[in-house]
Amino acid sequence: MLDVTGTLTDADSHYRYLSGLLLGIGLAFTTTVPRIETHTSRFRVLAAIVVIGGLGRFVSLIVRGMPGKAMFFGLVMELLVTPALVVWQARITAQARR
Repeated sequence: MLDVTGTLTDADSHYRYLSGLLLGIGLAFTTTVPRIETHTSRFRVLAAIVVIGGLGRFVSLIVRGMPGKAMFFGLVMELLVTPALVVWQARITAQARR
């Protein structure tokens, strides 16, 4: 998403660290799928992490202006799709309890 070639080593290291965090969050979400109705707490904590990151991205949009398409897509996923998934997961859990 970002070209980090030619930047400082610290910036590259931080970029790769954050990418690793995102991968870890994605893998943790994946572990909830087989029995999603039993993983409400984990699903909500992960979703909260994603939404908080999206709020940071939204602040950047307000302060610095409209990001590129990929970053805007991430913002939509973080602030719209992720909360919608939490609602969906809650419905699945409620149906499973009946």
